[in-house]
Amino acid sequence: MNTDAIQSHRLVHTFLELVQIDSPSGHEEVIGEHLKARLRDLGCSVEQDEAGNLIARLPGDGDDPILLSAHMDTVGKDTGIKPVIREGVIYSEGDTILGGDDKSGVAIILETLACLQEHPEWSHPPLEIVISVSEELGLVGAKKLDKSRLQAKWGVVLDAGGPIGVLVYAAPSQDSMKIAILGKKAHAGSEPEKGVNAIRVAAEAIAAMPLGRIDEETTANIGVIQGGEARNIVPDRVDMIAEARSRDEAKLQNQVDAMFRACHDAAARHGARVEFDVESSYRAYRIAPDQPPYIAAARAFQSLGIEVQPKMSGGGTDGNIFNEAGIPCVVLSTGMADVHTPDEHIAIQDMVDAARVLLALVTDAAS
Repeated sequence: MNTDAIQSHRLVHTFLELVQIDSPSGHEEVIGEHLKARLRDLGCSVEQDEAGNLIARLPGDGDDPILLSAHMDTVGKDTGIKPVIREGVIYSEGDTILGGDDKSGVAIILETLACLQEHPEWSHPPLEIVISVSEELGLVGAKKLDKSRLQAKWGVVLDAGGPIGVLVYAAPSQDSMKIAILGKKAHAGSEPEKGVNAIRVAAEAIAAMPLGRIDEETTANIGVIQGGEARNIVPDRVDMIAEARSRDEAKLQNQVDAMFRACHDAAARHGARVEFDVESSYRAYRIAPDQPPYIAAARAFQSLGIEVQPKMSGGGTDGNIFNEAGIPCVVLSTGMADVHTPDEHIAIQDMVDAARVLLALVTDAAS
């Protein structure tokens, strides 16, 4: 079987090498240069756009390329990551993330390309590989990518967690909100009645908002709140950053409207003002079982005796951007777990199995 060509030690070596290259979002220059060289060594032509995204192409059989996608940046500001292996599982040594999100996806793509290079007799379609930047900042790299440069009609994104077999076929839209509550300053001790306390207004607004898990398709969150200058000044401004997500566009609009009303009602009670700006971060998608990426991924899992686990996600990936651009994609698990935390880890066997799945997918797609 083709998938027996996956070399576990090489895959692990690649992954360990990648996670030790510092690449917080916005600081991907070094890893970008590293990946350009690796991709060229593996037989790809490589371009880098102005945002820093890499677009690599590997020739194959036929005229219909498949898109393979992952991102090179890591969340937060952690640097100096030291990976360790304990009982077949890779962790970080200290208080940092591991960076498996999404360097496991990158490593799996590189291992798949290495196997294809070693076996030129294997048939596979042309491959377009996009390794994006600043995904963790809101899919920024994929948004800036000129999708008209891509020829692929469908693809797979290696950027999910959970057991191998997870196939994310639906994901939500997200709206991001910047909210400013504008009150009035006053001396808190001598003339508090002359002020309008923006913190109180914000607190009442937040208390009135539906937040957290709204229903099976919808969530909302106030993620950042800042305001006030000193304990003896009635604060005149509070700034909040919020989000709402839903796989149903009508529900998303209802949620944003509810958060808007909560702010304006609280402001009206106290004579404050509200600035409420909404920006669409990404749009929802749903891939049907009869569409090419779903069929190809499910067939690859089944060929390896892996149970297909269809999943609807509550988060966004570059897959949202590609789907919106008319390139239907599913998102597959690489085995990463507890991402964005110091407890992040990935089992070596899971990463190997994810690579076997991708290799089966691309070689089977030629038929």
